Amino acid sequence: MPRILNPTAAFNDRPFASNGWSLYATVGPQVQYRRLRIVGSGRKGRPRTHIKGTAGVHDLAAVSVLKTARVATASGSPITYALPAALASQTVTFDVRHWADDVELETDNARPARVDLNASRADVTGILMTAYALQHQVRSGGVVRTRWIVQPARTGTTVAQFRLVFTAGPTSPSAVVQAWNGTDRLVEIDTPALSDTAPYTCTLRAENSGATITADLLTGVAIQADASGPPAPTAGSAAPC
Repeated sequence: MPRILNPTAAFNDRPFASNGWSLYATVGPQVQYRRLRIVGSGRKGRPRTHIKGTAGVHDLAAVSVLKTARVATASGSPITYALPAALASQTVTFDVRHWADDVELETDNARPARVDLNASRADVTGILMTAYALQHQVRSGGVVRTRWIVQPARTGTTVAQFRLVFTAGPTSPSAVVQAWNGTDRLVEIDTPALSDTAPYTCTLRAENSGATITADLLTGVAIQADASGPPAPTAGSAAPC
């Protein structure tokens, strides 16, 4: 689409004329990017009283929806942004958007970066990983292979290991620690020999190196052991494919 320039130079600002990146920052969990707002014409040329907004229509007389500020920009070099005092002790969400040829990318970023800042504006973000449980596998001797899918986060403390903690059950087995390589999304942890008289409940905990920063990803997960394990196959046959 061609760009229409106003004869008055004061209205011809072109912030996206070249090629670069914009940094947006806001206090809270969501970046509110600007949206196109088009005023249509009604019957007999009368202007409509609503314009297109984030959630449908927006009353012209209503208070405008505040947009997240573009706090820094760069072209051909990394973005540098000095954190202002107003961001101290806040959870801040950052979003980066590419721009080129007078247009900035308007597609929402699926994974903006969340950072927790302390009073000195230092990054103290904890573990932001999430997880959910798969079907656990009952093994012989009272062992259960617990199976989990983990979703790493782009920001936050790096996870180095997982700890399976038993919070209730007929016995009190020790927690099981398993190292993590930082990439595998499927995590499998074998329990020690458990009693099969009643179910256990457990917690999957993520930890940094040294276990100084932890996060309980899932709690109250029930598992049931079987001392004899699954039955062995008694017969089998082969058939051509």
